Amino acid sequence: MPIWTNVSKLSVVLESGEQNCDVYANGQNMIGVTIDITPVDEHGKSIEVDPKDLVANLWLVDYVDGTKLNWRGSTGWGYTDVANDFVAVPGRSGERPGTSTADQGAQQVKFYVYCQPGANPKSIGVRVVTDAGNTVTSSQDGSFHSKVALTPRAAVTYMLGDITWNYSRATTQFGDDTTDVTTDAWNYYLSLNVPGNYFVTFRVHGHYSDDGYDGLVAYSIPSGRDDFYGAYIWYQEPHDSAYYSEDDGGSLGQIVDFPEGNLWSDWARIYDREYPGRYLCCTWVHATTGGDGWVIPNGPLTAWSAWFTSRIVAWDRYGNKGTFWLKGSDITSALKLYDHVP
Repeated sequence: MPIWTNVSKLSVVLESGEQNCDVYANGQNMIGVTIDITPVDEHGKSIEVDPKDLVANLWLVDYVDGTKLNWRGSTGWGYTDVANDFVAVPGRSGERPGTSTADQGAQQVKFYVYCQPGANPKSIGVRVVTDAGNTVTSSQDGSFHSKVALTPRAAVTYMLGDITWNYSRATTQFGDDTTDVTTDAWNYYLSLNVPGNYFVTFRVHGHYSDDGYDGLVAYSIPSGRDDFYGAYIWYQEPHDSAYYSEDDGGSLGQIVDFPEGNLWSDWARIYDREYPGRYLCCTWVHATTGGDGWVIPNGPLTAWSAWFTSRIVAWDRYGNKGTFWLKGSDITSALKLYDHVP
């Protein structure tokens, strides 16, 4: 059986096929790097090596001094073999870069490089150790001289001035088509207002998660008990499928759920704009009922009013983020966002 003793080709290129690019120094923005390698046996004949063995015996290194980058590290320059949601290349158009094509006989290994704040520009090569124990490098002093060069950009923190926070009337399943309850709802949309960029991932902290009340962040039933004011954050991802109903042909969120006493609940049409993954949808509700008014307790609704101060974190294509507060204490008037101040 032939033994892997050397390589006849060892090169490194960005996933886009280029040799240099920028990267945001936020520990999240990942740049795809492809290694082309042709393993050979003791006779110089190309052989195929198990892909797992290749990954286990390849390292990205500093092209100049040969030191290894940090494997899945959290300091300086790091790399991994698993991509995240933030693989867009700064200054490049399009969604995701293309993949380089390996020469005949060559095998490919793909890594993703990232860096932390304060990192300096880096030229990156590759080191490989064969089954025979021979070390081959593509570096300044190595047998090969292929490299990629990455230049850090300062991380960006988004504030209210960088986002769009607007609203429009929402359609509910029952709406005014009832003699018992009148429901008015408005959808609020959080999106990034930066040309050529958009949010791709959202995380929300502070909301109810009970069945029938999932996403509820605030409610108030003022004296008189006829009016219900509620705010919902539709936090589940992916947005285009987490709330999708095949029966209705759209995305629906359950609102105004009073199964005890009032025997009532409604559904609002949500994520009803193009590219739903690029924005976070929230719904503000005002529902009025007659008779003895709204009945509590119902699920987690055990008082006439309650709210969270919900923290929303949104990341763009490059892993830059903004953090915002939605204060449920504003529930009877509107939904308001505030900048997060650490």
